[in-house]
Amino acid sequence: MWIQEQDIVWRFVDADLIDGAYSAALFHSIGRHVGSGDTDETILFWRVKRPTIYLGYHQFVEDEVHEDYCREHNIDIVRRILGGGCGYCDQDQVLFSVIGAQSSLIPGNVQAAYNKVLSGMLLALEGLGLDSEIDPTRNGVFVQGRKISGNAQGRFDGAVMVNGSFLLDFDFDTMDCALKHPARNLRPNVNTARDGMVTLSDLMDLPPLDKIKQALCMGFEEALGIGTYEGTILDEEEKLAVELTRQYASVEWTYRNDHKRAKRKKV
Repeated sequence: MWIQEQDIVWRFVDADLIDGAYSAALFHSIGRHVGSGDTDETILFWRVKRPTIYLGYHQFVEDEVHEDYCREHNIDIVRRILGGGCGYCDQDQVLFSVIGAQSSLIPGNVQAAYNKVLSGMLLALEGLGLDSEIDPTRNGVFVQGRKISGNAQGRFDGAVMVNGSFLLDFDFDTMDCALKHPARNLRPNVNTARDGMVTLSDLMDLPPLDKIKQALCMGFEEALGIGTYEGTILDEEEKLAVELTRQYASVEWTYRNDHKRAKRKKV
């Protein structure tokens, strides 16, 4: 446990290994409950059971993903409720969602919200002995000029959330094969994910997973000025997440933008 004594206390939930579609449904459900005031503001951690591409809400599958490759290699494609670009995720990443009420500690300005939340990543990396920086153009955290954390943000139903990844290790070759634009949102003149991204294992001998999670949680606590308590998913949150999983796992949801564009072309 890494509870800190603070006047403001958020819930911390570590879901660990879960399915990609369920993860998108879960942070959506928690966001609704936080926004309505039925759930404490929450820091959620998870990892995906099998490789998953998270697609931005406004993106088109056919523009971003090599679908045949994903089918052949059992890579899930999940459209999230948040905007931004797509990212390839596997078990070697800690994924996080920092979910507050829109009237809370997370600023209303989009860039200010990124800066405040992602400063928790900087503090976590500092705790692990590494210097890092936020790239405001790409909404990412970079170490030695390469991205170690990609991020997205959204506001809905009274909640604001900043999601992101923390690369512990990575299958760069698979990302290059699965995504049509693997070097997008990296620094200029980078052609492959391997050239533009870096993992914690590239920089140091990996600490135990629980130590990495502890450093990350403590970083968010310090950045937000909060304490945390170890919580669980409430029954009503789980019920809604299960319902939403059917949506997030459906072809209709995943290809919603592609289908709309195809209809427009026919007209």
